[in-house]
Amino acid sequence: MPNLRLARRVGRIQPSATLALTAKAKALKAEGKDIVALTAGEPDFETPMAIRQAAIDALQKGGVVGRYTPVAGMPDVIKAVADKFRRDNGLEYKPEQILLSCGAKHSIFNAIGALVDDGDEVIVPAPHWVSYPEMIRFFGGTPVVVDTSKTGFVLTAQQLKAAITPRTRLLIVNSPGNPTGAVWSGPAQQEIAAALQGTDIAVISDEIYEKLVYDGAHVSFAGLSADAYARTITVNGVAKAYAMTGWRIGYSAGPVAVIKAMNALQSHSTSNPATVAQIATLKALAQDPQELPSWRKQYAARRDRMVSGLNAAKGAKCACPGGAFYVFPDFSAWIGKRHGETLIKDDSTLCEVLLQNALVGGVPGSEFGAPGFVRFSYAASDTEITKAIERLQKFASELS
Repeated sequence: MPNLRLARRVGRIQPSATLALTAKAKALKAEGKDIVALTAGEPDFETPMAIRQAAIDALQKGGVVGRYTPVAGMPDVIKAVADKFRRDNGLEYKPEQILLSCGAKHSIFNAIGALVDDGDEVIVPAPHWVSYPEMIRFFGGTPVVVDTSKTGFVLTAQQLKAAITPRTRLLIVNSPGNPTGAVWSGPAQQEIAAALQGTDIAVISDEIYEKLVYDGAHVSFAGLSADAYARTITVNGVAKAYAMTGWRIGYSAGPVAVIKAMNALQSHSTSNPATVAQIATLKALAQDPQELPSWRKQYAARRDRMVSGLNAAKGAKCACPGGAFYVFPDFSAWIGKRHGETLIKDDSTLCEVLLQNALVGGVPGSEFGAPGFVRFSYAASDTEITKAIERLQKFASELS
């Protein structure tokens, strides 16, 4: 048998822990166990019927729905993205500044690929989404992780300045944030923007949870100033707000040279995102679905129940997130304790024990650069949330 050698760049990365734990929870469910899986960042609502119907109509009509589109996307959808940025964020983008991709994850991958060379440093505020450091490493860059657990999960200008070196190429901003749900205020982002003036550091502003804000208001980094606009690639998509995770449409907007480079990269990987999904996106972006206000209200109620329920569990501490659909409790007081015969050595062990013994699935904080924490998604039914809270509180009472 041939000894096939893998590329070194693949050895730099690890598989997504979120997807792995979600798969493990599903496997246990398939075995008949009553698992409450709060691992995946996926709405539990159905894609609105009006959006699905637009796709159905296009499929029945035929023609363009079965064809390639330009790599960047259909002109009508690009215009809809530009209209969305103008309407929601006060940002003006020309068609050549916009690129549609196969999900916001793909958009971020393209942006990092277009901006990061071997040896470049990328500042990543932690807690951070699991894929940021892995993408950076894949392209030969070095993630410079900055702990924000003591500053409300928001990067400060002082922390940013301390992290910048001559090799710094890029800063990643994520508000509302995954895994914390933290919303970066306008003044906080203004201070970051001011600290970047006079540098050649680019910004990726990941705004995929933009429409899921419960406290405060969403602020787009590119809208802070002309300087911020000139250095920012704004990434968004339809997955989280419109319950369209499976449709795989993300979009990015930014400087022409960067978007052109991202387009070239995409032209040799996926080409255009699925045509039928672009048609559905056209409907989604024309006007926020009528279901969205109700969904936001339900998410906010679930958030409040999760936060109060977790804070009632002995030793747990949970801040109230301002957006997204995650809670990120601090379970460091549980580390070093025993549940039955099992010693909880770290947050990874904790999540294994929670899944096996309490039948609740969460993602270890260490995967997000925050050891001792656990991420739970509250994009789940009221019944599942009630079960999860009861089981977590019981688990806490059994620790010794």
